[in-house]
Amino acid sequence: MSQDRTWILLGRKISGEATLDELRELEVLLKDDAQLSYQASLMKELELQSPGGTEDIEIALGRHMLRMQELFPADFAAKSLESVFQEKVAKKSWFRSIRWHVLAAAASLLAVIGGLWSTRGHRHHDNKELVSEISTRHGSRSTVTLPDGSTVYLNVGSKLTYDYGQDNSRQVVLEGEAFFDVLKDEQRPFIIHTRKMDITVLGTTFNVRAYEEDKTVETSLIQGKVEVTIKGDIPKKVILSPNQKLVLQNDQQPKPAPAVPVAIQHDKAPYRLEEVTVNPSDSLVAETAWKENCLVFNNERFEDIALKMERWYDVQMVFEDATIAESRFTGTFINETVDQTLEALKFTAPFHYHIDKKKIIIKR
Repeated sequence: MSQDRTWILLGRKISGEATLDELRELEVLLKDDAQLSYQASLMKELELQSPGGTEDIEIALGRHMLRMQELFPADFAAKSLESVFQEKVAKKSWFRSIRWHVLAAAASLLAVIGGLWSTRGHRHHDNKELVSEISTRHGSRSTVTLPDGSTVYLNVGSKLTYDYGQDNSRQVVLEGEAFFDVLKDEQRPFIIHTRKMDITVLGTTFNVRAYEEDKTVETSLIQGKVEVTIKGDIPKKVILSPNQKLVLQNDQQPKPAPAVPVAIQHDKAPYRLEEVTVNPSDSLVAETAWKENCLVFNNERFEDIALKMERWYDVQMVFEDATIAESRFTGTFINETVDQTLEALKFTAPFHYHIDKKKIIIKR
């Protein structure tokens, strides 16, 4: 009964009809059921990836159903795709509007996915892996509750792949940026893999920024304790304390073989440790402000800010003047449009810009 109630409330939320009390009730129900919360977050991700509205959501659902059918034909053998959709609609009299029809299809899909999740979860004993993927496009963010109850807030243009196929560990692969609220489990450490470093935790809250195109990658610890392993010929392990962050150069090109033994080249650490940046007026942490829908710049080069703005606003920024790209800015922006943000930056270092659809040209 509680799951039926959860789907009803979720549908009212997606269609914009839920009251404040219903939203609070939904939050409580999802907290009590990690698996259902995970399925609900998948549905939200489908909606985020379908900006064209209801029709695009139905298309996306159809694609996912077809992919599941190709991967697991035995699980779909007894029913056609159409019957799976229609069965759920027929059973629930409260699916009336087009929005409810889409929700019914999504519920059908997620019910099937949930069944496959359960089946594959048991299959890992036969050396088969359990792998799933959540991704966000530029301009959108997402929140997902993992099967163990841990919560991940995924920033714009990011991807999280996770494999819970091993009994003694919880492992994910991150491309981009995410904030992790990890459920404590001393028997199973939580491990985040990125291209440049791995982060191992038991239970804590922290932020990882690992975009391939950025000049640096960072791990910022808010609460608890984490161990960061910097990858390389000789891996380097670093323990972070609360409100501390590790900053590592994100070299894109492979380095030539050293002319001297590696041991002689370790005088200079390949990373630096810094304190996270806290705004004294409102205690906002710059490294995790994006989770609160805040775009923060802290004495950063315009060229680096442009990368953030491209992901945040889903635009392309081009500099016609290299000197402008070296200008530095500090500021916090909440719900501003890209035009409003650029206008505010102009007060610090005057420049001109021209917007052509999603392309922004910056010039002197």
